[in-house]
Amino acid sequence: MKYRPSHMGETPKRVISGLIIAGAFIFGITYQGMYMFPLFAFTVTFAVLGVIEFYQLAGAKIQHRIPPTLGIISTIAFLTFVYLAWQAKVYVPGQPLYSEGFKKVLNLVKFNYALLGGLIFVFLFALLKIQLLKNKVEHSLFILAVYVMSVIYIPFTFSHLFLLYSLDNGLFYVWIVTWATAMADTGGYFMGRAFGKHKVGFAVSPNKTYEGYILGGFMQMGLTVLFYFVAKTYFTVPHYSYFEIALFSLIIYLASILGDLSESMLKRDAGIKDSGQMIPGHGGVLDLLDAMLITIPAAYYYFYVVQEIRHL
Repeated sequence: MKYRPSHMGETPKRVISGLIIAGAFIFGITYQGMYMFPLFAFTVTFAVLGVIEFYQLAGAKIQHRIPPTLGIISTIAFLTFVYLAWQAKVYVPGQPLYSEGFKKVLNLVKFNYALLGGLIFVFLFALLKIQLLKNKVEHSLFILAVYVMSVIYIPFTFSHLFLLYSLDNGLFYVWIVTWATAMADTGGYFMGRAFGKHKVGFAVSPNKTYEGYILGGFMQMGLTVLFYFVAKTYFTVPHYSYFEIALFSLIIYLASILGDLSESMLKRDAGIKDSGQMIPGHGGVLDLLDAMLITIPAAYYYFYVVQEIRHL
């Protein structure tokens, strides 16, 4: 009898890879040392992998490889800029590796819209130059749009993780948006499986049902409010009314749906089932982060606006 090596099923792969990524994410957002460099490394890594997948999707659409080099460089530069601007306020005398010279550099970065505009101009200049030097007109409009969209869709949205953390008691905001996003996906899935009968009719996701969306929304809202109640009871967290948290959960639920359907739209247009195979059991990085790319900015702007209204 010949021995045949057993292959790990999809579910164990999904669980193991999910636990590894979750562990890296939790370590990144909770470890306060090294100027939170582990969170920066986590964010840059996944953003770069997401950008690579985005170019692969676009290339599959036109059956032509689009080099991701400029997108990768732009992603690293943009996230580094936002990260340094965030950390500038905690880089003070007495902290590790402090240098007056480097502090001056950070002061130039912090909230310097002229410098950010300069980086955008350099990106645009390089983008046009690269495309012109190819000496090919075919697909130029599509390729230029892909380059611009890749920077907006992934590093720009993902950089809001640093902005969210920059709010007072930032760790709480990261936790609550992560929880609300996860519960949006969980609620929609289980409610759709249990009670879904009437299809919504989305071309990008034909199996979604009204029952799944509506009941999943109520489930997500209840669990998010419960999360805040527990956090408020046992930890020191910012004060919000339960109505404000409920409204937050609704916005995150809608943003999560938008993120999920948008990524499905891109994959269907490219004729690809998964955005990649980098994460065993999950598919690609974009498959894992699709909702978070929209919910993280939504959370930041929601809490930012609420705080600004309170100061009026």
